[in-house]
Amino acid sequence: MIHWNQREKKRGAMNQSESSLCRVFLVDDDLLVLDDLRELIAWEAEGFEIIGTAGNGEQALAQLARTPADLVFVDIEMPRLNGLDFIRRLRQIDPQVQTLLLTAFSRFDYAREAVSLGVYNYILKHELTAEVLLENLRGMCEQRRQRKAASYLDEQTRFRQLLWGNDEGALDSASEPFASHKGIGLVCLRHLPSLDELSHPADTLSTDVFLASVQQALLPLRKTTSFLVFPQSAQELWFAVEADQPGDSVPYEFCTALREALENKLTPAGFFVSPIAPDRQELRRLYRLMNQRQTQLFYFAPGRITLLHECPAFDPFDSADWEVRLTQTDTLAALRPVLSAFLDALAQHRPPLPQVLLAIKLMLQKLQKMLPAAVLADDNFSQWKTISTFQELNAFVHRWLPALETQAQTSRKTSFMLNYLQEHCADENVLDDLSQTLQMNREYLSKLLKKETGQTLAQTLLELRLQKAMRLLKQNDLKIYEVAQRCGFHSSQYFAIVFYKKYHVYPSDILKEPYA
Repeated sequence: MIHWNQREKKRGAMNQSESSLCRVFLVDDDLLVLDDLRELIAWEAEGFEIIGTAGNGEQALAQLARTPADLVFVDIEMPRLNGLDFIRRLRQIDPQVQTLLLTAFSRFDYAREAVSLGVYNYILKHELTAEVLLENLRGMCEQRRQRKAASYLDEQTRFRQLLWGNDEGALDSASEPFASHKGIGLVCLRHLPSLDELSHPADTLSTDVFLASVQQALLPLRKTTSFLVFPQSAQELWFAVEADQPGDSVPYEFCTALREALENKLTPAGFFVSPIAPDRQELRRLYRLMNQRQTQLFYFAPGRITLLHECPAFDPFDSADWEVRLTQTDTLAALRPVLSAFLDALAQHRPPLPQVLLAIKLMLQKLQKMLPAAVLADDNFSQWKTISTFQELNAFVHRWLPALETQAQTSRKTSFMLNYLQEHCADENVLDDLSQTLQMNREYLSKLLKKETGQTLAQTLLELRLQKAMRLLKQNDLKIYEVAQRCGFHSSQYFAIVFYKKYHVYPSDILKEPYA
């Protein structure tokens, strides 16, 4: 295995994700000392947990190989394996573990060797108080945090050098990814933002939050796989994964393990995988392609591992034309085929999401505008804000299309009724005739019309008759009773009353100046 990423590869063996406490292991052949250490402070209240103890170095090494610790306290004078030799062997298992030596003897040679081994401190047992213990615990944790931060920054630097060819601080031979003649595969873990997040970028999750949600899942993977990690943005993490075979099986297996580790912790997310690159030139080419095409993850199901060859180059797509078509579509009859055609075009061409985001929002706005308020009140149309994949978008729109079709059919009936009443408003039995023509009862038609226009059949008929009467009166060539008869009123007196109620003038006033 190459040396450019061996940090903490053993730490995934325990379920650290369930605890944020700093893990401490105690080694001493004196059981009384171990008991005293346990009772000296309130460990968990101070942010620490004792994950194990051992009475000798051999036993401790066996346990720590299975259950890594962050901090190890060890006695120097122990049978079988003294504390200094124990630390030497522990460094081979876990180079990053922090150690502290306890001893009953003050010897300069012990202290000098402890320094050479990178031990945090050397403490005489009779001087160990609760305050001294806490001071050292906190100092060891802070030093560990700083080392991890420096190590992480170094990892990002190496990633940049690997992909972008920076000359600053050339990689040494031990860190050279291709020194062992192995290839590198790229993996992009991309958070799939919702349409609402895309509309309000300031509300998207931060890089720190995204990275923190993934870091714990990486610990077990470092045990079996060598890789670099780099957060390219608040939405995506990149990995360079070492592999000793061609194809994309190794990074794919890495993705599978990562997806399982992230289950129920980071959703929705997509995984994008490249084939293995045998050299840096090919790796950089693959990186450029993946950067260009990663937005195609929008068109795949959340959690899916998508291979680079599944995302071909983008087809030409005229998003501006679709924006115009969606904006200009103003009838229910025309809207449904436009929506279906737009969704089909998205599925076929997979244009970059930022390019079509405006068209998608126009589509949803148009759909919401065309749907009746009663339908929207029954269901929560605002759920569109949570959409993060094309499958969700397609399902959401098709969920509303039946209501749109029903609305279109209702509107066609309404249009027919209005035209029929306009043409036959003078007929005495116009409402019965309309009911027979449509083969629907008057009560149902009246409710349907009121739902669309706010007026019943009778109210609409009266409105149309009065409008026609106004037009005839203004022509000034008919008597009032003749106008009443031509508009379906059999009583001139009743006609005058309803006319005044509508227009606040009498029919006779219209025949006079200045109305005529």
